Amino acid sequence: MLKQSGDINYASSPIMESVGFANHGFFSRLGGISKPPFASLNFDIRDGDAVDNIEHSKTVAGRLFGFDTSRLLTINQVHGSDVLTIDNLVKDISGLSKTSADAIITNQCGIAIGVLTADCVPILLADPVKKVVGVIHAGWRGTVKTVVQKAIDTMVKQFGSDTVAILSAIGPSIGQCCYKVDEVVIREFGVRSLEFKGNEFIEKQGNKWGLGLKRANFIQLLNMGILEKNISVENLCTSCRNDLFFSYRADGKITGRQLNFIMLKERV
Repeated sequence: MLKQSGDINYASSPIMESVGFANHGFFSRLGGISKPPFASLNFDIRDGDAVDNIEHSKTVAGRLFGFDTSRLLTINQVHGSDVLTIDNLVKDISGLSKTSADAIITNQCGIAIGVLTADCVPILLADPVKKVVGVIHAGWRGTVKTVVQKAIDTMVKQFGSDTVAILSAIGPSIGQCCYKVDEVVIREFGVRSLEFKGNEFIEKQGNKWGLGLKRANFIQLLNMGILEKNISVENLCTSCRNDLFFSYRADGKITGRQLNFIMLKERV
């Protein structure tokens, strides 16, 4: 569900909105000061945007959702399946930003945990019972490596979550309509993830295959015991709507990244 606040556009999950203990948002590319090819609300410095522009984006996000920029944590995403767990008070989270992982799980309040995307699938998790939240970055490699399942397994084993209670939101990402891959990628799914029912998210289109990453991760959530009624899916395609979202494919590889985050509110 798209929302607007001033110049800022962001997607929000009705399921996540139903709980009062966490803030969340899937930002669009609109409302920042970065110049092309990073226009305009860019959160990623890696492709050459100015540091001041990134800091401005963080400030905008923090003002809108009520967190200090020093408490916004993104990590070194490597298209893997490692999970960063934060289960105790960390006063200075800056050192954690160098961690190579593709998911973050925490029970600590006031840390806005986020992933950066420009076509890959952002996924949020929240356990209303144990007060635990998570954020996941799932490209095709992370999906093959079942990063979603490993994140949920972390919630269950380390925080005592019950999968029946966990809520999940799948955010804006490239759709099967635009995500064409070759046989090398399809073979990766067949070899490493035999539990997948390929016809549910893979469609042959000429000499390519349309890969539905949202659907693949939705299936993983169900396989882990997450109830279908507790999953929301934002069906906007970042490639079709690269006017609204950064898209690695539609923008020609050099582009910005939008922030997708969730944060446990401070307990009072």
